[in-house]
Formats: sequence, C-alpha cells, structure tokens
Amino acid sequence: MILFVCTGNICRSPMGEALLRHHLTAAGADRPVASAGTHAMDGGPATGHGIEVLADRDIDLTGHRSRHLDAEVIDGADLIVAMTRRHEAAVARLDPTARGRTFLVGEVVRLGGQVGPPAADEGLRAWATRLDAARGGHMTTGRVADEVADPYGENRTAYEQTANRLEGPCSALARLLSPAA
Repeated sequence: MILFVCTGNICRSPMGEALLRHHLTAAGADRPVASAGTHAMDGGPATGHGIEVLADRDIDLTGHRSRHLDAEVIDGADLIVAMTRRHEAAVARLDPTARGRTFLVGEVVRLGGQVGPPAADEGLRAWATRLDAARGGHMTTGRVADEVADPYGENRTAYEQTANRLEGPCSALARLLSPAA
C-alpha cells in the first residue's frame, strides 16, 4: 500500500491519495492507496474546498473519512509519502523501521526517476528500499520544494494550488508504477 501522510487527513493527504489513485487507474496499475494524519480525528470528511477542487478534475472525494496515523497503519504501508519533513519525522517516531520507506512528495518522484520503476518481480517495499539507497541513507534528501504547504483554513485558490502541486508528482509516480513502466 502507498500511504500519504499530512496533519489532519482532511486536505493534502486525501487529495494526494485520490489523485494518485486516479492516475494509477488511468495507467492500468492496481495498487492500493490510502492516507492518514499525524493529528487526525478518525471519521472526519475532507474539506469542502478539497472536495470541490477535485470534483473539477472528475475525482470524487466525498467518501473520504480521516484517520489517525498510528504504528499499525505505518506497518501496512510499503511506501509512505509525507507532505512535509515534520510528517516524515512523525512517521519515524511512531515506527523507526519506516524511515527508509518514507519520502517527501517531490523526493519520491525524483528518486524514482533515478532508480527507475520497480522490476516486474519487485514489490513496492523493495522498490522503496532502492529509493532509500539512492538518497544515501539520509533521512531525507528532500528539499523545501519537495514539501506541500497546508491549505487548511485558506480559500479555494489555495486548494487549487495544492491540487496543482500534487498533480505532477502523482501523475509521475503513477507512470513509474504502471505495468507499462
């Protein structure tokens, strides 16, 4: 499973989850995608602006329900995509063994471009290990530009910017993970 992580699991991570799922489906890839938040309250809906912005892209986010990030959720994730370094650190605090499979949004795609797509017989967790090796064993080689700012409490334009920011990496990741890659 690919897991997106943000703070409340009502803005960025559900948008990333839905965008990646959309692109994976279009690419013919059948991979589970989920999301969670470091400070999420279980069962909350996505924000109205998030729902509207993705609806404009023909993606339905109305069924999303937030969930709190915990060690069990992390353990089930083969690849973890964090919105910020703070989220990366929260994952590592909950499960230090997950450090090597946790990446910032922009970082996972950049490293994926370096190592190439997973081999036909390679699981997603093994591919994440190759991504981690490409960054030289550091917690992150991610840059501030690899992070995604929180639109919570902002206007619809901020949510459109967030969706635009997530679109490229989600599309690129789906291409890397598609059967044709």
